[in-house]
Amino acid sequence: MNAFNVSRFLRVFRNDLFQLWRRIWIATLALAGIGLICYLTNTDPHTAAQPAIYLVLFPAALLGGGLILTGTIFTDLHHPLQSAQYLTLPCSNLERFLSRYLLTGLLYYLYVLVVYAVFDWAAGQLADVIWDKRGLPFAPFSPQMREATLWYFGLHALVFSGAVYFRSFTLIKTALSVVIAGLGLALLYLITVRVVFWDHFTTLLPNESTVRIDFYEVPSTVMIVGAVLLYLWVLFVAYLCLREHEVQREL
Repeated sequence: MNAFNVSRFLRVFRNDLFQLWRRIWIATLALAGIGLICYLTNTDPHTAAQPAIYLVLFPAALLGGGLILTGTIFTDLHHPLQSAQYLTLPCSNLERFLSRYLLTGLLYYLYVLVVYAVFDWAAGQLADVIWDKRGLPFAPFSPQMREATLWYFGLHALVFSGAVYFRSFTLIKTALSVVIAGLGLALLYLITVRVVFWDHFTTLLPNESTVRIDFYEVPSTVMIVGAVLLYLWVLFVAYLCLREHEVQREL
């Protein structure tokens, strides 16, 4: 059953949403309580400045909550008792993959965006009543928030792949894998530069007394296209891992 069917996908999506909804709203209430305490304790009525509290609270809710949710999205796939129900669900691999990707990716971002906007308004009204002062209003499309959003979707793809591949401790193992891969690429870059520009080096590091090395500056458009292709490649690898895992379990 590898073909994509819209009606079947909607049933899978509803099933995944109902399974996650209880955890999401409980975590939302807990984070709202913690955020309200942070909001009120960081709004100083004796100063004229309005603190931009959303610069900390929104990325914390988006990155912290989203990555934890993503890291546990495939626990039933790896669970020895729940995996049979997961594998026998009448849907294709692509439908399972897209359902959980949308829930933890785009839809989770929109959910946090709307909920935080409501929270920021309510916390601001309460701060006005208590302190006669409030923080800066939530600016969801400011440069800092756009950067946090890009970070979330980039890290989400990595953690989503780790949730498929690793059976336990997804966040820790994914972080270690990314660090090891990053160190390996940095070492490869250093060795490559050392070999190509051998006359500029007396040791492993550049010799400051020699001529400066002018590297080619990659255009921003090429960097964006490369980042998008890398993002899609990571998701494609995650999909292949999901298919391979299910084939092994079925055998």
